[in-house]
Amino acid sequence: MTTVKEKIAYLRGLIEGSDFLGQDAQARAILEKMLEIFDDMANQLDELEAGQEEVEEYLEAIDADLGELEEEIYGHDHDRDDDDDEDDDDEDDDEETNFVEMECPKCKETVYFEEDFLYDDDVEVACPECGATIYKTGSSGEDKADAGAGSSS
Repeated sequence: MTTVKEKIAYLRGLIEGSDFLGQDAQARAILEKMLEIFDDMANQLDELEAGQEEVEEYLEAIDADLGELEEEIYGHDHDRDDDDDEDDDDEDDDEETNFVEMECPKCKETVYFEEDFLYDDDVEVACPECGATIYKTGSSGEDKADAGAGSSS
């Protein structure tokens, strides 16, 4: 495959080796200037190609690192397109952590949060929909709930 620089060199040889312009110095100067511009363009194209190769190598390295992280986090058998695996993981999490279900007094949205928050000091649980406070513990340890709580696992 012929490169751009090789094609420009061939064109330069044709122009310099031929006498189709005769003694027209002005036309020859124009062609020489055009060849200089072509040379500059070819050099810039080479720089772009080198930069593109660098970016591709960097992207491949990032992809490999990301693959290693996914493997470390999700395990060897993780398949991002398989939703059944995610459901299995959620069931395992539910066995370890109990959740409390409360209804927002403002927008009536059902909100779930970890039961452990009930026993912590200075906790405030806000509705993700409207931002209203659903559950709050004060520094004195008194629990205040704006809506009824029901435990579920």
